[in-house]
Amino acid sequence: MDVADPNAVPQDFPEPTASDAYLIPTLGLHQGTFVFSYLSAFLSYITPYDLPVELLRDAFHTRVSFLQLIMEALKVESGYICLIAIFFLVALIPLCYTIAWGCSKTLDEDINPGPTVDAVIQAEELSLEESLQCRRSCLGLTLQIIILLLIAAVIAMFVTNEQIASAVDQTPHVVRSSLMDVETFLKDTEQQISYVIYEGLGTALDRIRSDLSEIDKLLGEPIQHHLSLFTGIEIIFESIMDISTSSNNLSRRLFLLQETLARAAKISYEAEYRLDELQIQLSVLQRQCSYRDRPLCDTLKIKTFEESGLIEKLRKLQGDPVLAKMMSMGEAGKNSTMKLLTHELTVARAVFRNFQTDLKNSTLSSRDRILLNLEDITNVTYSSTGALSSTINNLIQQVSKTANFSDSFFDYYREIGAIQWLTGLSATVCTLMVTFILLGALSCGCCHADNKAGITLVFGSIVICMASLVLSCFAMVEMLMGAHGHVFMCHPLYDIPNYTVLGKLIDKPGLIYPVEPRNGIIDELLKGTDPNSTFTVNVPLAAALNECERGKGAYSTFQLEGLINVSSIMDYHNYPRLDQAIEEMVATESPFMGFTAQIQAILEDMLTDSDINLSIFRMDLTQLSPEKDALTFIDQLQRVSAQIQDVATSSRMTTLGSRAKRLQVSLLHPLEQLRGDIVYHLTALELQISPWAMQVNKSLNHLRNAQSYFDTEAAEVCHNKSDQFKGRLKGHFEAYRNHTSWILTDKCASCRPLFDIFDAMRMLFCHHIMDPMNGLWFSAFLCLFLWSIATPVSLMMATTYRRLDMLAGKLQHTNSNYYSPGSTRSDPRDHRPQHHQQHHQQHHQLQHHESASHWSTQRSLSVHIAAVKESCTDDEVILDDTNAYHDGEVVIEYIELSADVDDPSIFRECLI
Repeated sequence: MDVADPNAVPQDFPEPTASDAYLIPTLGLHQGTFVFSYLSAFLSYITPYDLPVELLRDAFHTRVSFLQLIMEALKVESGYICLIAIFFLVALIPLCYTIAWGCSKTLDEDINPGPTVDAVIQAEELSLEESLQCRRSCLGLTLQIIILLLIAAVIAMFVTNEQIASAVDQTPHVVRSSLMDVETFLKDTEQQISYVIYEGLGTALDRIRSDLSEIDKLLGEPIQHHLSLFTGIEIIFESIMDISTSSNNLSRRLFLLQETLARAAKISYEAEYRLDELQIQLSVLQRQCSYRDRPLCDTLKIKTFEESGLIEKLRKLQGDPVLAKMMSMGEAGKNSTMKLLTHELTVARAVFRNFQTDLKNSTLSSRDRILLNLEDITNVTYSSTGALSSTINNLIQQVSKTANFSDSFFDYYREIGAIQWLTGLSATVCTLMVTFILLGALSCGCCHADNKAGITLVFGSIVICMASLVLSCFAMVEMLMGAHGHVFMCHPLYDIPNYTVLGKLIDKPGLIYPVEPRNGIIDELLKGTDPNSTFTVNVPLAAALNECERGKGAYSTFQLEGLINVSSIMDYHNYPRLDQAIEEMVATESPFMGFTAQIQAILEDMLTDSDINLSIFRMDLTQLSPEKDALTFIDQLQRVSAQIQDVATSSRMTTLGSRAKRLQVSLLHPLEQLRGDIVYHLTALELQISPWAMQVNKSLNHLRNAQSYFDTEAAEVCHNKSDQFKGRLKGHFEAYRNHTSWILTDKCASCRPLFDIFDAMRMLFCHHIMDPMNGLWFSAFLCLFLWSIATPVSLMMATTYRRLDMLAGKLQHTNSNYYSPGSTRSDPRDHRPQHHQQHHQQHHQLQHHESASHWSTQRSLSVHIAAVKESCTDDEVILDDTNAYHDGEVVIEYIELSADVDDPSIFRECLI
């Protein structure tokens, strides 16, 4: 795994922060309850399905007269005509009913104003009074309900009129805030796009510069790591260093061997001389032996070094060239093997380890050319964004001009709003006055001022007749304004997602324009900033609104890539010199070609020198023992000396033996010890050479394999890693281009504020103005409808009051013919209980109360009728034999009239 992966291009780029200085969201246009929005659904049923956009175009350009416009509009506005007709018919109902009521005959012919004592007629009049009282109560309750509904309608008119006035007063502030938000959006868009382009470009260029300055880590180190991973060259170098250490140990062992050999040679030379002297003395002694002892003397023999070959073997071992060469490996001399090996190993390791530094130095010119071309890209980018800045600045100027123009328009707009408010307020006050008149009449009835109540009701009906005509005209005008505003403005503005009518009018085909725009209103607006610009935008208005509603970026929504094409700017293929300079950023494999050849040669020599057989020397030296030969000679000399009969010869042998003993002790014994040391060193050396040679051979094989890999694969590795590094450099351009395109499309300079402005304007016009206006005419129509009901109710109540007044006068006149309590005579033969008399007195008091208040409600259906006997017929009075009346007596009879349950006007009588 590579330490630094050139493909791992950082993707984090700085992102812009959108401005939060927009005013439209703070106005609270979406807050509140729009009660009369349901009228939009009603208006949609009477609205023509396809608006006459051609007629609107002709009217906008004044190509048709006002009369022609009305005639053409009548062809498609049958629903509005029906509503106008309904308004007129409803407005005429009070007038027509009032006229009919005034022209009709009086309905009190059934009330006999003359006096009568007929009991049945009196009962019918009282029953009629009860019926009129019940009718008055029902009509009063109905009128109360109507008045409550009228009050609610008046409140609705007042509230909607104030809402319209408030919205009209708020319109200049909303429009100014919208224009300020448009200006803020344009500035914020330019700032965010510039930030994304410049900061992203700066980040990409900084990363490229950083990669170029760290080419040793991003390119040299991966190559080193790859070659080291697949060759193990560092391990090989460490093993060769171990060989050097082992060679030093081996060299020290050889040095000890040579030192021992030198001491042994020195002793052996002196011992050889002394042995030669001893041999001469032995020869003289043998010649001096007697004839008899001569055979014994001839048995004495001493083995010299020349016969044993010890000195020759020591000299051969000491002068062996392989051992001498091996011993030179650890020497500190100038040409020692270890010195050469260490030097070559240091050089090879430096070549491998300094590859990063050498690569950085070798690519310096290419890096300078890349940095120079990066400056050119920066200059080209800054010059390319000039068109965007110029266009946005021109748009900001257009917005400022629009704001200045709107200030002069709002004065006229406020005047119209004031007229609308005054008209609505007048209509509301007029409706409220009529309501107060009806309420006053109802209050008079509750206070028993029935005459005043009746007059007030008639006056209120006359006022309603006049107010209905005025209010109907007001309602029709408001309806035409509100309904047409909804149809011609709100419906196109809320025709999501196609915005068909809006597109036909101001986008494509753009019917309100004298000349049809070629690419739509957005292109016309942008062309208005610079007529000489060749930049075109083919974005339908509906598509732009839908994209802005989803919060898409202004760069992609309005196709601003025609002004500043980020993909083209950051395409390195458009900069040939930059592309060429990047392609020259390659790592060469030449430092690795044969850089271990000298080390291999030294190891081969060391391996050749290690091919020595020390066993022969060790075996030869093991078989030789000069000390043993000397001891054997001394022992033999002592035995022969003991057998010699000649004392002089024996004495000389003893002296010779003493000399041999001194030679053995002084020279041969140390020489024997040195021989043992030489054998030990040879054995130890033999044990060291074998693993050392194996280690040298193993390291040599590994080094050969590693060098073979360097020679065959290093070029491809350098090429691949160089391509990856160049891909990383180019990847910064690609990452910047992709990131910038993605940010500009989705997350940068969102055109949602434009849709918020559009939504706020249609919310203001449709919900804050049109909905209350529709509510105003609906409330006015509701008042007309309630007036059309209140007029008959009021006139019927007035008639009822009049009839009750006439009936009360009749009853009062009739009661004046009744006997007073003082003139009434009691029959002495009258045996009726006392409570009947009390009941008669109570009834007389009730009649007296009725004369005081003839509008009071009559609840009892029992009537006491007084009549003289002469006026009664036999059929009407049935006399009992036991209770016969005397002639000339006045008799008071009691007749009970019972009303029918189903019809109060039907009575049946019975005597009590």
